[in-house]
Amino acid sequence: MSKNKGVLYVGQCYYNFWYLSRELRKLGWKTELVNTDPNLSDDFYHGEDVHFLKHPYNSQVKKLEYFLYALSNFEIFHFANKKGLFFISDYDGMVNKQPHGFKRFFLKFLLNKLVKKRVGVLFRLFYFLGPSFSLKVFKFFAPAFPERWDLILLKKFDKKIAYSNNGCNDGVTKESFRKWETTTNESVCSICSWGKDDLVCNDAENNKWGTFRNNICDLQFLIGSNRADYNKSEKIRETPWAYCVDKNLWSPDILIPANYILPFHKDTVKIYHAIGNYETRSQLNSKSIKSTHIYLEVIKKLKNEGHNIEIIFFNDVPNKKIKYYQSQADIFVDMLSYGFYGANIREGLMLGKPCVCYLRGEWLDDMRKEVPDYVNEIPVVSANELTIYEVLKDLIVNTNKRKEVGRKSREFAMKWHASDVAAVKFDEIYSKLLSEN
Repeated sequence: MSKNKGVLYVGQCYYNFWYLSRELRKLGWKTELVNTDPNLSDDFYHGEDVHFLKHPYNSQVKKLEYFLYALSNFEIFHFANKKGLFFISDYDGMVNKQPHGFKRFFLKFLLNKLVKKRVGVLFRLFYFLGPSFSLKVFKFFAPAFPERWDLILLKKFDKKIAYSNNGCNDGVTKESFRKWETTTNESVCSICSWGKDDLVCNDAENNKWGTFRNNICDLQFLIGSNRADYNKSEKIRETPWAYCVDKNLWSPDILIPANYILPFHKDTVKIYHAIGNYETRSQLNSKSIKSTHIYLEVIKKLKNEGHNIEIIFFNDVPNKKIKYYQSQADIFVDMLSYGFYGANIREGLMLGKPCVCYLRGEWLDDMRKEVPDYVNEIPVVSANELTIYEVLKDLIVNTNKRKEVGRKSREFAMKWHASDVAAVKFDEIYSKLLSEN
């Protein structure tokens, strides 16, 4: 029996989920995005259909009702971000790992004997008892729930769970990741302030997360190919389309409001650099994984040599607004030691800008096994700590080269990261996933 073409995006993946879900609707898919982020800030998000922290869905009854609705209307549940694999977390503190006698026995009986993968039974029980009384019953049994009962229930009803990887410690331990070095023979982790914070990155949690993630997910998406530890799983695919960008929002022809116009002469070469969560991600003297400390020194040197350049540096500007500054830049610069690029560069590519960051050879080699054309066509100019001065100087003095690289950037982004193209690809990916037993 064919399954409904329904995908629920649970949580946010920057703006990627939002634009992918809108485009998939045009291809006949039923899609919604429910925001489960406990942070109400929408600096990096562009939309949602439901928010669990906003009225009316911030009530426990409404969340349970929406969960049952989702079970009935969607076949694929797509999550993102480390520790982002959850639907309803309100009752996590009540969950007890120890057996709870009658409560646990009754839950198993309900699911295995009465429900039998028929979500309609749960709906009828919920409305027969009434939402308020159902919530009381739910709380009564909550201590007997297994951990991540919400995802286990999805699996019980044969739903597919997909996941988008975001972050260096998402599936890779610190011990493994630090083996990748910078070109100055330092561990990449040595310049990351979060690498020294056990609340953000420690191998006990990294291992626990990787094990859980790989056990619960049916399919995962990655870009950058840091294939070590749990990211070696056969469930993981190199998928550029998962990290899509809206081609109209990041258009080279967007109109810039007067209050966003930068106060520089048109002949000044403007070099765009940005870092989110600057305070927590930076060490002394702006040292960070984003290479801010290196760019400040290189640009200072180039200015002293007489080059008409300015760095335009931004931190924590809402994503919907930052494009007005980005579109005025002549060059985008990003990480010089990590090994691949993220949202900043993808946005620069879509805006038709020449982009600079370090492309790690061994990661590219691994990616070629799955997406060879993507790797072979990447127009990003690779540079590292030792070569950035010459690479940046070459782009600054060579206007025609900047234009040509920028032209290729837009073409590449339109082919590999545009949300409408991504929807066509995910129509195929999701359809295949639904056909699997």
